[in-house]
Amino acid sequence: MRSIFLTVLVIVCSCTGSNVPEDLINREKMVKVMTEIHLLESKISNLYLADGDSIQVVYDHYEKLLFQDLGITQDQYERSFNYYVDNPNEFEKIYTTVVDSLMEKEKRFK
Repeated sequence: MRSIFLTVLVIVCSCTGSNVPEDLINREKMVKVMTEIHLLESKISNLYLADGDSIQVVYDHYEKLLFQDLGITQDQYERSFNYYVDNPNEFEKIYTTVVDSLMEKEKRFK
């Protein structure tokens, strides 16, 4: 009976760790990425483009450049983002820091 319990425990514990992507973006870098994405979205929303398709094309282009500059891929970002969303405590810590960073940038800009 004890060996069955230990086997089940090992399986359960090993399954919980598999949700973490191998190429997970660490918390500090994720804050930087998300902050830069918010800034990019803000810049593009201030452009006077004719339609939503144009806005999306411009956004996709600059997002690709942003990811290249930060040394990550779109897929890596999406996997990491989804991981953090599935872990609300971690996501809250990241997003709180992102908001603080954006507010600090806004203060310096004014």
